Amino acid sequence: LNQEETMLIIRRLHKVLRPFLLRRLKKEVESQLPEKVEYVIKCDMSALQKVLYQHMQAKGVMVTRETDKTKKGTSAAGVRTLMNTVMQLRKLCNHPYMFEHIEEAMAEHFGYPDKIVSGPELYRASGKFELLDRVLPKLKASGHRVLLFCQMTCLMTIMEDYFHYRDFKYLRLDGTTKSEDRGELLAKFNAPGSDYFIFLLSTRAGGLGLNLQAADTVIIFDSDWNPHQDIQAQDRAHRIGQLREVRVLRLMTVNSVEERILAAARYKLNVDEKVIQAGLFDQKSTASERRQFLQAILQNEIDNDEDANEVPDDETVNQMIARSEEEFEFFQRMDSERRRAEARDQQAATPTTAATSKPKARLIEEHELPSWLLKNEEEIERLTNEDVQDRLFGKGARRKKEVDYSQDSWSERQWMKAIDEELDDDFDDFDDDEELKRKKFKRRGPGRGRLVDDHHHSGAGHERAPRGRGRKQQQHHQPPPTHPDGDDDEDFTMVTVPKRRRGAPPKPRPSKQLLNLMNQIVEDTVQYRTNEGRQLSEHFMQLPSRRELPDYYELIAIPVDFKKIRKKLTDGRYKNLEELDKDVQLLCDNAQTYNLEGSEIYEDSVALRNLWNSLREQAVTRDNAETEAATAGDAAIATSSWSSQNEKKKPLQPKKKAMHGLFVEDEDEDDANVSLASAVTAANGDDNNTSSNISNNNNNVNSNSGNDNNNATVESGSFNL
Repeated sequence: LNQEETMLIIRRLHKVLRPFLLRRLKKEVESQLPEKVEYVIKCDMSALQKVLYQHMQAKGVMVTRETDKTKKGTSAAGVRTLMNTVMQLRKLCNHPYMFEHIEEAMAEHFGYPDKIVSGPELYRASGKFELLDRVLPKLKASGHRVLLFCQMTCLMTIMEDYFHYRDFKYLRLDGTTKSEDRGELLAKFNAPGSDYFIFLLSTRAGGLGLNLQAADTVIIFDSDWNPHQDIQAQDRAHRIGQLREVRVLRLMTVNSVEERILAAARYKLNVDEKVIQAGLFDQKSTASERRQFLQAILQNEIDNDEDANEVPDDETVNQMIARSEEEFEFFQRMDSERRRAEARDQQAATPTTAATSKPKARLIEEHELPSWLLKNEEEIERLTNEDVQDRLFGKGARRKKEVDYSQDSWSERQWMKAIDEELDDDFDDFDDDEELKRKKFKRRGPGRGRLVDDHHHSGAGHERAPRGRGRKQQQHHQPPPTHPDGDDDEDFTMVTVPKRRRGAPPKPRPSKQLLNLMNQIVEDTVQYRTNEGRQLSEHFMQLPSRRELPDYYELIAIPVDFKKIRKKLTDGRYKNLEELDKDVQLLCDNAQTYNLEGSEIYEDSVALRNLWNSLREQAVTRDNAETEAATAGDAAIATSSWSSQNEKKKPLQPKKKAMHGLFVEDEDEDDANVSLASAVTAANGDDNNTSSNISNNNNNVNSNSGNDNNNATVESGSFNL
C-alpha cells in the first residue's frame, strides 16, 4: 500500500471507532505539567558477556567449568544446554552473574573467598552496570532522585550489592513486597527531605498505581515486550504534581536481542500512533488536524532510519542527563576527577609496572578471563554433541526393577527368617557406612565442607548452618587439621560454613517480652465473656468463606479475623504493638462497614473495640510500671554494689591508743571501760579502794587482751567490790 491508500484505510478505521472512544491526555488536564524526554543509551558488552552470548546464541549452550580427570587439579570446559534461549540472552545482556555457576567460577578466578563477586569487578562484568557507575554518582551529586525499573528480581538482588558497594541509600519494591508495606515505602521516598536516593522497582509490580513525583529521573534497565508497561512505569514520576522535567534513560545492549525487543516495541507503538493517537478522539479536533497528524506520522516512519550501533562517550551521556549548561560542565569535571582517581588507584596497586602498563579498562577484557571459557567453535561443537548424547541416551541404561511374586506363598516362618536376614544386612550396611564416612573425612575433596577438630569445636555430630533465601547453599573447604604429634587418627566434626547472601539482611523479629505482651492482650480479648456468659469474639474468630459470602469480599478490601492475627503473632510478623492495634481496629471497621448499624455483630464490634482499647492501655501501663520497677531495682542493686565496693576499697585507719584511769585499751573500747569505771566508783564510794582494786585487776584484764574479740571481756568475779 502506498501512503494515500494507507491514510484512506486508517481514516475509515477512525470513523468506525469514533463513537466508542473518548480520550483525555494529561497535558489537556494539567497544562503546566513539565516535559518528559526519553533517551536510548546503548551499552557495550564486557568480554565475559560477549563470550557467553556467542555460545548461547550459536548453540544454545552455557559453558561450565568441570574438573579435568586426565590432569589432576586442573579445570576443563563443559556445556549446559538451556531452554528458552531468548530469555537466557536477555539475562546475559543484564549481567552474567545471574548465572550462579559463572559467578562462582569468576569469584574463584579473581580471588574472592566467599564465591560472591563484589567491588569493582561487580560492575566491570556488565556494560549496563558500568554505565550506571558513571551516571548515578553525577545524579546524586546534582540533587536528582532516581526510579530504576527492572524485569527480573534476581537482577535486583545483584543491584542491591552494587548499591551497598557505592553506599547509595535505596528502597526496593517487587512482587514479594507485602501490600501493607507498599504505602510505607512510598511515604519514606516521598517524604520532604528524604535521604533515599534510588527506588528500585520491578516493572510489573511497581509500574502501576504508585505516585512517586519526588523523583525526576527514570531508568528503564531492561525493556519489556509490551511498550505500554514501560510507559506506565515512566509515568510513576511524570504525573500531575511533578514540578521538574522528567528525564527517561532506556538502557540497551548493542548487537543483542534487546535491539529486537526494542524494535518490536516501537512497531507496536507505531500501530498505536496510527490507530489511536492519530484519531484524536477528544471531540475537539477537526478532520484537517487529524489528517495532518496522520500524514506527519507516516512521513516520520519513512524518514526514520535505524541509528548506528555507536556507544555514546562520556560527553554525550552528560548531555543526555544534564538539565542545564551548569550541570553539563559539572558532570564534565566529575568525569575528569574520576579518570584521575582511577589512574592513582592503579598506580598505587602496581607501582612497579604502572609506568609501562596501560590503564585498567572499565569493562572486563578477554585476557582477564579464565582459559576454560576461551573455546573455539569446534570445541564448543564437540562438547555440545556430547551433552546432547548424554541427554538422549543417559549416563547408562536404566534397568526395570524385578518383582518376586513367589513371596505371596511364604509361610510365617519364612517371613520371620527373611526379616531377620534383612535386619542383619541393614546393621552390616550401617557399619560399612560409618567406616566409609570416617575414611572420607580424612580425604575430603574441594567443596565438601570443612573439618574442625573436636578440641576446638564443642558439640557432636554434623551442624548445618541455616539456608539463606534465594541462593544455593555453598560450602568452603580447608584441609583437615593434623595433631601436633603428627597423629591423623583423631575424630573430626564436619561443619558447613554458611555462604554470604546477596541483598538486604532479614528484618529483626520482635523481642520476647513484646511478643508475650501482645499475646496476652489478644488472648484476654478473645476469652472475654459478657454478663450473659457469651463470648464477645465468637463472630470474629474466623471469617466465612468466599463462597458463603461473596459480596463481603467484594466490599472489604483487606479481610481480617483473629485467626489471621494469631497466625501473624506466631510468625513474628508484628514489629510493634501499633501494627497489632492497626489490624484489630481494621477488624472492627470491617464488621461495622458490612453490617447494619444496630445489628448484633455491629454492636459486638463496638464493644470489642472498647474492650481492646481498655485492655491495651492496661497492659501497656502495667508493662511500663514493671519496667520502671525493674529499672529502679537494678539501679538500687548497682548503687549498693558500688557502695560496698567503695567501702572495701577504703583504707583502714590505724587504731589509736587511749589512756584512761581504768584501762589502757584501743579507742573503740574506751566508752565501755569508762562506763564500767564510773559504775565501780559510785558503788564503792571510796575512790582509793576503787582505784586500787581496779588497778589490781587491770593486770588481769590486760592478760586477757590477747582475745580476738574487739570488745573487752571482763568477768564480774574478778572485781573485789
